[in-house]
Amino acid sequence: MVSVEVGEPQVGGGRVARRGKFARLVEDFVATVDELGGRADPTVVAAELEARIDAIAAQLHITSQTVLRTYIDEDWGRQMAETMMADVQARQAAVVPGAPEHFAVRVAGRLPAALGQAMLYATTNADPRQLLPAMDLRQAAEAVTGLGLAVHECPPGDQLVTVSADIVAWTRATLEVFRDQLRAGTWTSCPCGEQHGQDTIDAGVLDGVSKDLLYLPAVTQHQHTG
Repeated sequence: MVSVEVGEPQVGGGRVARRGKFARLVEDFVATVDELGGRADPTVVAAELEARIDAIAAQLHITSQTVLRTYIDEDWGRQMAETMMADVQARQAAVVPGAPEHFAVRVAGRLPAALGQAMLYATTNADPRQLLPAMDLRQAAEAVTGLGLAVHECPPGDQLVTVSADIVAWTRATLEVFRDQLRAGTWTSCPCGEQHGQDTIDAGVLDGVSKDLLYLPAVTQHQHTG
């Protein structure tokens, strides 16, 4: 178990050390993730729990201590860890092996740019620092690398680029997350909280990534077995 001590907001801006229940919840989460084959940063888990407590306290106009004592179940840590790991495992579903796809050179050259925009938006909106990031940046990077190599290895004069099925699948998965986050308004080109034209920029980017997805075939997936 990981020992965690963080501050708890109080009325008037004071802070007291969170021990007892809060520490147990964080430790349960970290331990459950470890049991299920993953790793979790206790600091990130504590920050996520603290944010939830603060949000509930603000909504109900009560203290953070009351929320922690009354509204956060004792098994929150294990339940949230199991939910997170189930989601992670679903994302890691194996792509059914398939034949490579063939793209026009201009399309294969555009897709890494779209992936780059997706990764930029994810980073700008602090997605990698979330307890459960929406985007798998490792897969996105693999897709960029695979597409780049495919274009590089295309013989001079050829009009089609051959791309393996896994690279196509990772490209589509990344761009679908990007599209969905833009549609929901969750991600923006500038999350500063002030409006200075980013809505127009985001709408244009959404239109572009939606068109890029039209070039990519749907991918059949299955869960790992055995």
